[in-house]
Amino acid sequence: MDRLEQILQAHPGQRAEFTLERLSDLVHPRNREELVLALGQLVRKGRLKKLIRVVSPRTQGGIGDYASLDEVPRFTTDWRSGMQIEITPEDLRFIYVVPAENVAGRV
Repeated sequence: MDRLEQILQAHPGQRAEFTLERLSDLVHPRNREELVLALGQLVRKGRLKKLIRVVSPRTQGGIGDYASLDEVPRFTTDWRSGMQIEITPEDLRFIYVVPAENVAGRV
């Protein structure tokens, strides 16, 4: 938890985004489940926001962000390639966002 707090405090007044994989690389948790539980606590406290990003299967760039899996459509237009795609689990990334208003030392 302390290492996660250091990451949050490294971005005072700035919005920052991290994938679970990147946070795991930065924090080096004993196990991934422990990291996921700690991230869940930070989301509940409002220190982090979690979103689901749909990425283009062709370019791997983001093409849409959603607050929950229920909001993710089955089909969407990949504006990066101009094609209509069916969204699959491989096209989804869980992103943890440090909101811009999350300043250092604020809990």
